Amino acid sequence: MPLPKFFISCMISPVMKSLPIFIAALSLFSEEVQVDLRNPVYKHGVLYTNQGGVIQNDDIRIQAKHIQYFHRMEEGKMVQKIEAEGDLLIQYKDHVFVGSELEFDFGKKSGIVYDGKTASTMWYVGGDKIQLNADGNYRVTNAFVTTCENKDSTWEFRAKKINVIKDQLLEAKKVRFKFFKALSLWLPSFKMNLKKFKGPVFRYYVNWNKGPKVGFRYQLYSWQNFALYGRLEYRWAKGWGGAIETEYLPTDHLTSFVTRNYVGTDRLFNAENVHRRYRVQGAFHSQSRSGKTHTTLTWDKYSDVRMPGDFKSEDFEVNTALRTIFHIHHIEKDIVTYFKVRPRVNTFESIKQDLPTGFVLTRPIEIKNTGVISSNFVKASYLNFKYSDKLVTTLQDFHSPRIEIFENLYRPIHMGPITVTPHFGGRAILYGTSQDHETKCLGLLDYGVRANMHGRQQFSRYKHVIEPYMQYSALTRPTVSPDSHYIFSIQDGYQKIQQVEIGVRNLLFSNRRPLKEASFTADLYANAFFSDPVIPQMIPRLYLKMNWKLPSVFFSWNNCYNFRHQLMDFSNAWLKWTVNENVAMCLEGRYRSKYDWRKADHDNFILDVSRSENELLESPLSDRRITLLSNVFIRLNPFWELKFESHHGFHRLYKNHIKEKPYNEFKIHLYTWISSAWKLDLYYGYTLNNHFDWGINVQLIKKSF
Repeated sequence: MPLPKFFISCMISPVMKSLPIFIAALSLFSEEVQVDLRNPVYKHGVLYTNQGGVIQNDDIRIQAKHIQYFHRMEEGKMVQKIEAEGDLLIQYKDHVFVGSELEFDFGKKSGIVYDGKTASTMWYVGGDKIQLNADGNYRVTNAFVTTCENKDSTWEFRAKKINVIKDQLLEAKKVRFKFFKALSLWLPSFKMNLKKFKGPVFRYYVNWNKGPKVGFRYQLYSWQNFALYGRLEYRWAKGWGGAIETEYLPTDHLTSFVTRNYVGTDRLFNAENVHRRYRVQGAFHSQSRSGKTHTTLTWDKYSDVRMPGDFKSEDFEVNTALRTIFHIHHIEKDIVTYFKVRPRVNTFESIKQDLPTGFVLTRPIEIKNTGVISSNFVKASYLNFKYSDKLVTTLQDFHSPRIEIFENLYRPIHMGPITVTPHFGGRAILYGTSQDHETKCLGLLDYGVRANMHGRQQFSRYKHVIEPYMQYSALTRPTVSPDSHYIFSIQDGYQKIQQVEIGVRNLLFSNRRPLKEASFTADLYANAFFSDPVIPQMIPRLYLKMNWKLPSVFFSWNNCYNFRHQLMDFSNAWLKWTVNENVAMCLEGRYRSKYDWRKADHDNFILDVSRSENELLESPLSDRRITLLSNVFIRLNPFWELKFESHHGFHRLYKNHIKEKPYNEFKIHLYTWISSAWKLDLYYGYTLNNHFDWGINVQLIKKSF
């Protein structure tokens, strides 16, 4: 049977002395291939060269010194294949392979690389034969996997067969781990995700933190979206400890599930016997594809109150905030719902338990055509406040059903550049029981008005916006005094208050960065309190808050001046500066006077009007101090990095009469890359609790540039 017809275009360059040949098969049974060979010889349907060339199509590119390209009929079938060797380089479906010899069938879209090697992220994979499959996966026979670039690797694991699926999932059989050519571990099978997990696959550490400690963390198993880690460590004079850790991180980023489970032996400072200590923590986060529903579940159970600090490790935390909580948040067009359960799992904690809490918020609606907008919510809970069982004095726990209803009416009124928005609302809270075992129904009115003006001026480089504003907020005296019902949190603390906030806000927008946030903001304001015996001075404080936001610099400076005592109540400065690609820093200074109460919400003044200043001064809410923080990163050269952190505290006065000692803490990290995937961390530091601390961390992690 004659060969199929080909269209052959030949161009001969007298300088390059090469012959590019472009072959386009007209037969339906052949693959379109581009052939570019130097001084080829054609005989019996075989195109051959020993002077180098390139053969490629949409899926593969082959470069080698010796190439035989077959395009002929064999046993009644069209054969289109290649055999290549010498300086061999193959690019196949986003993979790059090297080897001694290649056999590839263009019709079947598969082939074999002999003595082949390839790379996937930080991993180098090779073996006697690499079978290339049509779907992009490949199989390696008598394989090895390592992270070492050198031919003689310091460590590797070998397997009889390895399958790599989608360049990510590696499955190995009969695995032998070797370190410096010595057999160290054997496993019947091993699975690993080569790309997905950002954390270190292996980490070895030695440090002197409360005594010498050695340990390692290793990825035991990974497949698709799941990874399993093991941790083992030993502390001198304390004993062994270990952990099992899991991570489930799907590629759609809608769900994440992380667990950390640690158990170890330790001797507490006030105990003679060795105790078994543990910590079990985890976090589950999920979001529906519509984005309307968010679910969170975290838990953190530990053996004693000192456990999280005694066995602290950055790669062990999963941001539970030491809380066990479950909540679901769902949003629809006209309604928002929230459900929360927070039990106490550690008996030495004092917490408010939500068993459970439900919340419903409706979309604000306009009342007919009046322009008045109504918004409301309903919140129902069963709350149980439990005190720690480790307190010196036993306190009585308390619990109660709690139902809260809030309705608010407001109407914006536009008068040229001025907008006035009065509001009027009511709040009712029902407590199922109280200190005197009676039901309490608390009610109060919430009313006020806000007025603000907006002006702007355009300049050559900036646009200036000025916003004077005034807000009057008032609460009537609640029908039940705070001492007559249970106080579970700040949401139960209501007191009569009349407050006026007057200020002016200035903003500068750069014309070079249109539609971006303001480059500079300054907010100067003061609060005035009327008819309040606890705050005798009408305007007790003046506030100034400023922010500069530039492409490489951020600076924030917040200040408060106390008129009554004629001193700064607080002053906090924060600088974040990326000097260049090699230097970045974060510097922070904080000052707090003894009159600046440690409140969860600094702009909530219910506490200020409910308790006298002398009473607050003698409480833990009064904590004067100056704190300096620094965090500096310097890339010394492409291979070495330096990180310096420090924490300093002085001028400390607790409860207005306890003078506390100043403290200084610091830590210096020196990082370098031993190879393309092994990162070395040398650190030395001093902390208030652990005193001098040093350590060495070696971790296997993907290098980012």
